[in-house]
Amino acid sequence: MHGTGFYRLRCAMAVVALAAVWEFYRMAEKTGHPVAKTIGMAAAALVLGGAALLWGPIRFETHSGNVVSVVVKSRAGFWYGAGLLFVFLVCLAPLVSRVPPADALSGASSTLFGVLGIALPAASLCYLRDVSPLAVLTLLLLVWACDSFAYYFGRRFGRHHLAPVVSPKKTWEGAFAGLVGATLVGAAAGTWLLPQLGPVWGALAGAFASTAGQIGDLVESLWKRGAGVKDSGTFLPGHGGFYDRIDSLLFAGPVMAAFLAVR
Repeated sequence: MHGTGFYRLRCAMAVVALAAVWEFYRMAEKTGHPVAKTIGMAAAALVLGGAALLWGPIRFETHSGNVVSVVVKSRAGFWYGAGLLFVFLVCLAPLVSRVPPADALSGASSTLFGVLGIALPAASLCYLRDVSPLAVLTLLLLVWACDSFAYYFGRRFGRHHLAPVVSPKKTWEGAFAGLVGATLVGAAAGTWLLPQLGPVWGALAGAFASTAGQIGDLVESLWKRGAGVKDSGTFLPGHGGFYDRIDSLLFAGPVMAAFLAVR
């Protein structure tokens, strides 16, 4: 039976993801894109809410001690229709709000990407939590290990810039160190935390998830560079916004979920 911590975690993940979507929309507006924020936020909430209901039956105990299970199954037709409605509304928004034609495409594209690039991959965390709380912990450990190895090794031995225009401080040496560190952590996690993976698959999951996470960090840096901002938000003084905190998880999470899904 799921405890209250199970639901609190899902709610927390949804709140953080929605905040990241909002920060992305604010960055897009700084570049001159007329984003349909209300439609985008509603669609992101629908995606995250659907994921929370889809992965993992909702179980609760009645006063009499009986356990009642409510299983919400995904209906392909419903989600297909909801997706089409979202795209239709996004395309309609520039017409209704009388956005200049030259800005309509960029605004609609930014609105779509906020949902597809943030809310949708964030839903993978619900799947990981449904597999096991240790799956979420493993993902966090992989990302933290990659960041730590990349930072300290790159700072000491980094010579060749990875993406000088987007993120001048990142180096190829640091990126490789992050890959090695996450691979080792993945092997350890597959041995002790997630035995269904095993050390070999754990190492592979660590390698691929950490690589995806590093790409996710660079992608967000690209958006910030284009918007002319240092951080996506100011919620955490000195540490940026919500999007800054989860950019790697958004890319690494689906990869980790894929490894667990095929095992």
